[in-house]
Amino acid sequence: MPAAPLTDAERAALRELVAAERARAQRRLSSLERTFDEMIDAADLEPPDDEHDPEGTTAYERAQVTSLAAEARTRLTQLDRALTEIDDEGYACQRCGQPIGWPRLQAQPGTTRCIRCAVSP
Repeated sequence: MPAAPLTDAERAALRELVAAERARAQRRLSSLERTFDEMIDAADLEPPDDEHDPEGTTAYERAQVTSLAAEARTRLTQLDRALTEIDDEGYACQRCGQPIGWPRLQAQPGTTRCIRCAVSP
């Protein structure tokens, strides 16, 4: 049985949830970008060491921070889309087109699939 469309109160509450989640994601991205910049600056200050290969560890750490930053950017894009859909009153499952239920949206702000489609392959 498909979920009921969101009420005005649920839509307002969802907008607040998504906005708060977006603010957290933006803070995370900013922190990761600062960390990456600090890693680059620190590498420039280290003298070359012929006996050790710090680049292996450094490259891994840079790749890890870069990957986490990419995930944060993706999450921001999802949340921006969610805010647009909330405002356009078109918040529906991208797979089946049915409304996404309020309990699912509370648990997963910015989700793109209803619970039925999320658990189906």
